[in-house]
Amino acid sequence: MPPMSTTWPWSSRACAISDTKIKCKGKAIFAHLALALFICVSFNPASASIIQAGADIQTAINSANAGDTIVAGPGEVSRFEVDRPLTIEGQGGPILTAALQKPAIIVNSYGVTITGLCIRGVGKDESAKFNYYMQNPAAAAGGRFDDPNSAIVVRGDGISIKNCSIFGAQVAISAENVRDLVLQNMTMDGCDTGASILQSAQVKVTACRIINCKKYGLDIERSRDVVLDNNSIVNNTNAGILLKETNEGIIQDNILSMNTFGLSLWNASYNQVRRNRADHNYYGILVTASSNYNNITENVAEDNSRSEIVKGFGIGISLQENSSNNLLIRNTARGNFNGLELSRGCKFNAVYDNNASDNKHGIRLNENRNNLIFGNNFFHNDINAYENTSLNIWNTTIGNYYNDYRGKDENNDGIGDQPYSLPGPQSHSFDFRPLIRPYREAEMDSASLRTEVKKYAVYGPADEEFPSTRIQNGVVVISRKASSSPPQWSDSRAFDASAPPFQKENDF
Repeated sequence: MPPMSTTWPWSSRACAISDTKIKCKGKAIFAHLALALFICVSFNPASASIIQAGADIQTAINSANAGDTIVAGPGEVSRFEVDRPLTIEGQGGPILTAALQKPAIIVNSYGVTITGLCIRGVGKDESAKFNYYMQNPAAAAGGRFDDPNSAIVVRGDGISIKNCSIFGAQVAISAENVRDLVLQNMTMDGCDTGASILQSAQVKVTACRIINCKKYGLDIERSRDVVLDNNSIVNNTNAGILLKETNEGIIQDNILSMNTFGLSLWNASYNQVRRNRADHNYYGILVTASSNYNNITENVAEDNSRSEIVKGFGIGISLQENSSNNLLIRNTARGNFNGLELSRGCKFNAVYDNNASDNKHGIRLNENRNNLIFGNNFFHNDINAYENTSLNIWNTTIGNYYNDYRGKDENNDGIGDQPYSLPGPQSHSFDFRPLIRPYREAEMDSASLRTEVKKYAVYGPADEEFPSTRIQNGVVVISRKASSSPPQWSDSRAFDASAPPFQKENDF
């Protein structure tokens, strides 16, 4: 590799940015040279060059060959578009500024790596966008009026964006119909949406900090094979992470804090959600209309309550609106209004080996059937387990542990002799094998749990699951019960057997 000078030919006191308001957070960014490019690139790595760019990175790109590395130093640099497989490396935090409908970076090639840049974005401004297109008819002819003001637009496969910071964009990173996208060690702060990833595959977002977004931290839709690992998703107004119609994902070891919805799965299947921490959200983990082998395992949902939305209300982990055939295993729900929740039409889910403590309701089920709940520990909740208008199964060979169970165990087999009655205004369910001591064994795997569901979940469909018909103006109208997500609990109150039920002061 040829020697590289660290004296920037365009550097001067006039280019100094010590008084610039934008700052890259954390340590100074000094990214290592990326040596590995997309495997199908037809060039000899030994002949690749290192090009020291001035403030005009585009000129350096235009003169570069596939596989070259372009290095930019500190100071203000121009917007650029990459049309060939290159590495663009910033040293000392060079700053780019996006403009209205003009991203700071556009990637139109495969095999591109971008690292070490700071970007000022442009926020949402519909009137300014309209005026822009009216004044620039040529841009309007090739543009889309629904395109957001994005800081980085990705249109190629095999793209890595690392160690960059983006501030104040309508969308920090926009990618659609791409494959093999890596976002690593990124900061996306104060944007409307951190990253918008649509109809893409093999996406990895790791070790990123996505904060203070006005809409979504990560908006991933109609995609598959997504890995979200070890990210900090904090204080985003809507969802920290939205996975809509996205399958075969791994969402693990993330911090989801102070969002409205920490993680929201919407019509998503075959996802592994594990070892995440969700706290101080309105909903920590929300699974809506999502069925078929979503495994929610070993997450901690603690102190989820957003009183500025609904006083005292917050859900740890919620399955709702016909979310079926999922597993909730070995999660901890503590200090929420509802620790665990299944609501409206959820069927054939297994809830096993979870710990719910110090919540208003340890677990709450409303309008569901054929869910299997066993091997869980419910203790020190105002109401340990609550069921309304439902018919579920609360035991197999074992039931659940409830610290308020007062039955006896005459034969010392660890199972209470009297059933535990599930409270609720229209509850007819019992745990017929309540545990005397907290459950600790936890030996069942996913396949065994699904076998247990098939074995024990034998109730027929509820009446409301059948469509209703009526004749209107001579035409047969078929309708189903409309969903409402999230539900509004008109009867969610702390239960006190010594007091009249549903006291008004607990309404919300």
